[in-house]
Formats: sequence, structure tokens, C-alpha cells
Amino acid sequence: MAPWRMLFRIIAVVSTCLLVACQQSQKVESESVAVDRDVNAALELQSVEFQRKVYTVTDGVYQAVGFGIANSIMVEGDECVFIVDVMGSMETAKEVKAEFDKITQKSIEALIYTHNHADHVMGGLAFAPDGKIDVYAHDTTNYYINRMANVLRPVLRRRSGCMFGSHLRDLGPDQMENVGLGPFVETLDPNMTLGLIRPNKTFSDELETEICGVKVHLVHAPGETNDQLFVWLPERGVLLPGDNIYKAFPNLYSIRGTLYRDVLAWAYSIDKMRALRPAYLVPSHTRSISGQEEVYETLTAYRDAIQFVHDQTIRGINQGLTPDELVEVVKLPPHLAEHPFLQEYYGKVEWSVRGIFSGYLGWFDGDAAKLEPASPGERAAAMASLAGGVEGLQRAAGEALADEQYEWAAELATHSIELDRQSTEAKQIKADALRALGRRQVNANARNYYLTQALELEGKVEIRDQTRPENALSFVSSVPIGRFVAAMPANLVYERSADKDMLVGFRFPDVDESYGIHIRRGVAEFQEGFPDNPDLTITADSFVWRELVLGLRNPIKAFASGDVKFTGSALDLVAFLRLFKPAVD
Repeated sequence: MAPWRMLFRIIAVVSTCLLVACQQSQKVESESVAVDRDVNAALELQSVEFQRKVYTVTDGVYQAVGFGIANSIMVEGDECVFIVDVMGSMETAKEVKAEFDKITQKSIEALIYTHNHADHVMGGLAFAPDGKIDVYAHDTTNYYINRMANVLRPVLRRRSGCMFGSHLRDLGPDQMENVGLGPFVETLDPNMTLGLIRPNKTFSDELETEICGVKVHLVHAPGETNDQLFVWLPERGVLLPGDNIYKAFPNLYSIRGTLYRDVLAWAYSIDKMRALRPAYLVPSHTRSISGQEEVYETLTAYRDAIQFVHDQTIRGINQGLTPDELVEVVKLPPHLAEHPFLQEYYGKVEWSVRGIFSGYLGWFDGDAAKLEPASPGERAAAMASLAGGVEGLQRAAGEALADEQYEWAAELATHSIELDRQSTEAKQIKADALRALGRRQVNANARNYYLTQALELEGKVEIRDQTRPENALSFVSSVPIGRFVAAMPANLVYERSADKDMLVGFRFPDVDESYGIHIRRGVAEFQEGFPDNPDLTITADSFVWRELVLGLRNPIKAFASGDVKFTGSALDLVAFLRLFKPAVD
């Protein structure tokens, strides 16, 4: 195979390792034709929370709700304004800015990011088109933004699309109702563009400053993310808590897949907020509330719920309970379960319990039978044997479905599909079970996930990445080039590299950076700095390599023009590139 074709294949590989912004969606327009939907009434009522509007919280504080999953908040000073959280796309941010401009024509002096999530940071250029503006954030926020270039991007994109209902648009009764915290997720919608401005005013623990004549306290408050901060306006009694509280049970674990979230630290961060006795609580998701007593009571209930789930899970763990047993006994007490800010529209107690167990103890639940469990195929075959064969297993799944034992029906159908992946009947049983489970959910993430997988089983949706290369470039242009090279080892094909020993150097002269990849019998070691005596050297400016990775530059022309150079033989280049599995064969 020609070196150029192999280069094209490896470029496709590396591109699968970049740009996780955790979210994929399609905007549901408010003016779309109404469709009868089978949706939990409580979840449907939650949509009222996201009416598209700019609310006046108090004099000089305005909250834009319903323009995307996240809010944007404008604080007005004497001569200028500043913006807290800037939406997840240029399009939604421009819509918000147009509404803010109706309130005041004062210039925008600064931006504040409460944390790194894409729905809060990707619309910055709409508020400051030249990018020249002070951007306040915690000093780890840039690091976490860079981590969006993540080797787990393919699976996270898939799971995020399921969780946020990206594939449920215009699908009749199963279309998306909301995403729990907002009407839709705009981040990485293929019809939208990104406009990230990097933080340039950062701090570690606390920062007291003045912006537009307004006293501003920024306080590090780890919770939903490690870099989370809250904004306190002491002269106005206004607290902007970021994502550490919103009108839904907190996402102590996200089913799209996350690192462990320190649950107890989250509760303690809310304690910092309570101590301020704010008169206004203006979250970055869902609407604000006011009144010192109501705010204090709400913050107290929220932190109590978080600590309760943590403490009772730990108590159960120490009693020897497994995750499956813990979720049966750890339930919020009535005074918390009934609180309007603790309804399970976004997070769930059950998921939180499982996440806490895993965060403290890992995957092993303590039952020795789970140390080396039977494979999925072995379990499926055993289940079929117990049921009198594959047909009996499928019949049992159908009977469970008819008896409205939907979880059991889905599990039995999964075993049946494991034994016959072409069985349309088994797939339909599982799809019907998942659809029934989804339609009764009060939790938006659960509903969206169930319904998406049901449609996928029926062949009605294809879960795929719809990111535009131009969108990707607008983000990754500020990501260190070393992350691109560091992403390659996770795509090494062991079977092709088990007997290989090869050292490759990368030079990026425009940024004066060099890296190495050492292929060593099934392992690709990433190296900082240029290696000694490499077998192959690849030289390109960093922006050229980025464009190649994202498919925006023709690799054959790049080599022919000299934009990309290599030393060593063409056979060495081909041999190196063949060691990495392409994203698409």
C-alpha cells in the first residue's frame, strides 16, 4: 500500500482521539410541529423551567435561560459589564448576546468561566470577537480543557449522544423532551461552531478583584468538576454557584462516563456558599431563586442530600454490601426526596451509589465468584441451556416483556442476541423493553439513553460522530501539539507490533517542540523531547499536523509540497503507520 494512503489512514486514527467535549446534540427548535409524546409527566413539567428568556435577578444581574443546556449571566457595572459562562457554541452565544444588548450597550470587560465543560466555555468569541479580553477561571481549567483531546473520545461521544438525546430529534413519540438541566445540548452540533477563548486570569484558592466597579470574589469549589468555582458579589448578595447546584438531583456520577467525582468535597464546597448567606442564587443551569432564607434552606438540603448518599453508601460498604445491594437500601429520606431541587431529572441516587462504591473500592464487589466471571458468551449459553435452548431463552424474554418485567426482558434478550446477533426478534424484544423503561423515566438522561438504544436496535438511528472538521480545528488549534502525538499509543495494534522495535521522532519547528514514539514489542512509548538515533523522523509545523489530523489538508500534497518531511526510508514510514489501527478501514 502506498505511504500516502497509509498516512491518510493513520491520520484518521489520531483524529478519533481528539476533541471530547462530552456532548453531541441536535437543537430542537421551539417552533417545530407538535408531536404527541409518551413522556413522564414530571419530566415534561421540568421543561417549563427552561423557557427561553433573559430574567432580571436583581438590579444589574441578568440570567439567560433556555438558549442551550447552560445559562449565561451578565453582571452590569457602572461603565461596563462582564459575563459569567458563555454558552456552548457561537450561535447560542450570539443569541444570548443579542438579548443582553437589548438591556445595555455597555462594553464587555471580562468573561468568567465557572469550570471547563464545553457548554460553558465554547461561545466566548461571540462576546469578544477579537479574543482580546480578560478571562477568569481556576488555574486548572486550561488543563481540563486540554483533556477534551482525550483518547476515549470515540466511546464518550457515543455515550454522550445517547445520554443527551442527540439522535431523538423528529422521531415521533420518542423524540427528546429535554436534557434535565436545559432544553437541548448545542455543543458539537454539526450545525454550530465553536469560539473558545482561553483563560488568562487564573487563581488557585480565592481571588478578590473588581470588575466594572463591582467587587467580585472567585472561590475554588470542587464538585461537579475539580476546577469548579463560584462567583460571589458581596455588595449585591448574589451567588453564582456554577454547576455545584441546579434544580435537579446532582450528577454525582454521569452515565456518559467520568472520573470519580469527590462527593464529600462537593458537599463541603456548598458549605462555603451557605456561609455567605446569599440573597440570590443564580445557577448556571435552571433558574435563579431569591430570599436569604429560601436560598440557605435550598443549599442546606442540597448538601445534605449529597452527604447523605455518600455517608450511607460508605456505611453499607463497611457492612459488606455490594453495589446491587446498596442501591436497594440507600434512599433519600422523605424531606429530601420531596425537595424541588432534588428531583431526579439529571442525576440519580442509584447511579451515585454505584459511582461512590467504584470510586472508593473499584470494580470488585467482594464476591469471589466475580473475580474471574464467565464470559458473556458462556453466560448466554448457560442461560439458554436453562431455558431449553436459544428459542426457549427468546420465548422467556418475550414472556417477561408481556408481563411488563422490562428489566428482566432486556437482560434475557441481551443473552439471546449474544448467541445470535442477527436475531431481529430478540433485538425487537430488547428494543420494546428499553422503550418501555425509557418512557416512564423522570430522569432525562435515562430516558434518552433507553430510547436511543431502542431505536439503534431497530436500525432507525445510526450513532456516529457528526463533528465538522472546521469545528474541531477551532478548538484544537489551542491544544498543545504534544497531546496529538501522545494520543497515538492507545491505537497501537498489538498483533502488528508484537515483534517490532522502532523509534520515531517528531519535530514541530514552529513551536520548537519535539517528541518521540518508541514501538517496543506491542507498546508505543510516548517520549518528551526528540529521541536519540531515531529510525524515522517526521517534521511538520504544528498547524500543518493539526490540519492533517483533522482531514483539512491533503496528505499527498503535504508531502509533495514539503510541508511534511521525513527522513528514513518510505518503507519505514509505511511500517510505522501500519502499526496503528485506522478509525475507518
